[in-house]
Amino acid sequence: MKQLPITTKLMGLTRWFSVVAVLSSLVGALLMFVIGAANTGEAVMRYLEVYRSSLDPVAAEASPRPAANLLLLESLDNGLTGLTFLYFSYGIYALFLSQTEDIASRPRWMKVDSIESLKKTLLQVVGVLIAVMFVRTLAERLLADSLTWEILIMPAGVLAIAMSSRLMFSTSKALPTTGS
Repeated sequence: MKQLPITTKLMGLTRWFSVVAVLSSLVGALLMFVIGAANTGEAVMRYLEVYRSSLDPVAAEASPRPAANLLLLESLDNGLTGLTFLYFSYGIYALFLSQTEDIASRPRWMKVDSIESLKKTLLQVVGVLIAVMFVRTLAERLLADSLTWEILIMPAGVLAIAMSSRLMFSTSKALPTTGS
């Protein structure tokens, strides 16, 4: 069996640097899930009119239902962000730290084949997150009666992300040639 050079061994050990990204993403996911759960709890309390914040002028003037709806949209946004962190954490772990024998025994949703598939999924989720953020911001602006043209920046961003994702990850990289 051929012995690997020392530099190759040292470079192979650098993959363990990705532990920082995995742990940071796990902590971020947990935090986003906790924040989302807190928003859901606050939405229930606002709907039942148990809680009204004097710091939130939109929710203080609004009826409990729209304020609860806004909090639930924010909770959805936080949950999606938490899932994104979780997926990123697992993707980095699967690509850099796990053993190759483990790949076949993983469930389908836990299989990350390459950095490209991880980037594609993350880009799609970012588009969804911006769309949810747009709906939440639109609802807040409608309640506060402060709708301006700048609100169109977010849908334009979603469209730009969708188009760039389509261009970057299309299955046919080259145009077919036609014979004459």
